[in-house]
Amino acid sequence: MEDEAVEGCARIYPDDKVSAPVADGFGDAPAVRIAAERAVRRRESALLAALAITGAIVEYPLAFALKSLDRSELVRALPFLGVTIVLAALIPLSLRLSGELGLPGAPLVAAKLAGEKLYFSIRSLLRVSIGYAFLAAIAGGSVLAMVIVPLMLIQHGGPGLTLPNTPMLTLAPGRIAFVGASVAIAAAVSEEIQFRLVLFAIFGRIARLMSRDSRGHPGRRALWMVTLAQGYLFGLIHLAPLAGTLFHSSWRLLLGGLVMPQTWEGVVFGRLYLRRGLEASIIAHASMDVALFVMAAIGVLHLVR
Repeated sequence: MEDEAVEGCARIYPDDKVSAPVADGFGDAPAVRIAAERAVRRRESALLAALAITGAIVEYPLAFALKSLDRSELVRALPFLGVTIVLAALIPLSLRLSGELGLPGAPLVAAKLAGEKLYFSIRSLLRVSIGYAFLAAIAGGSVLAMVIVPLMLIQHGGPGLTLPNTPMLTLAPGRIAFVGASVAIAAAVSEEIQFRLVLFAIFGRIARLMSRDSRGHPGRRALWMVTLAQGYLFGLIHLAPLAGTLFHSSWRLLLGGLVMPQTWEGVVFGRLYLRRGLEASIIAHASMDVALFVMAAIGVLHLVR
């Protein structure tokens, strides 16, 4: 799979990604080509940063509305929005590192901005992404069945554990479906850019120091380490808002990150990112979450009948 990712990356970020104009006799074609490549990379960075920040800005108010919380509670989203801004600022570095490390980056965006033809079909991209969405849902559902559901069956919770309420179950099914789908799409775009594109590149640069192949790219072991690390942080960031009510010690919080469904969903999305790039992981993430919200709306609809 890593070899496939590297091969794809060579097509996405070749040395002559932007075709150089014919030399005009002064031998400056390479300089023009390099300048064009940098211009494309700047536009790509600006677009992805805007999508990451916009997705977060849209996601948090909708998520709070879905949870029926007071507007004053929106202040709780500010630290997470700050994290998004910091990671968005690292996108230019991440794109450069992705090229150096053989990571796929955002192949669809890069090709469109450079005016190049895609080396893969959109139909194939959708098919693989939907397949991974099912796989991620199975991974997350398995964790829920093995860990979270038994905890929810504890009526009063164990020592140091207080289970949170689920106000979403009291909402109208239509609100759950519509607002939930909007949250899912916004979150998928923002979170995939942050965790798969940015963290994969940064962690990959570190992991390459421990394991690399003959081309200087992170080796198979390094890529698995990066996949697990970014998945764990993905789960931990989803657990953080519940830290005050669900866990009362740091070690329990860190351990809780291992049993979060989002951790293992993030691992699946990370493997998809390596295989097909950022756009594929966004499609898979959004598809899975939209489907889950629609299923939740259907479940609530049956409960209120």
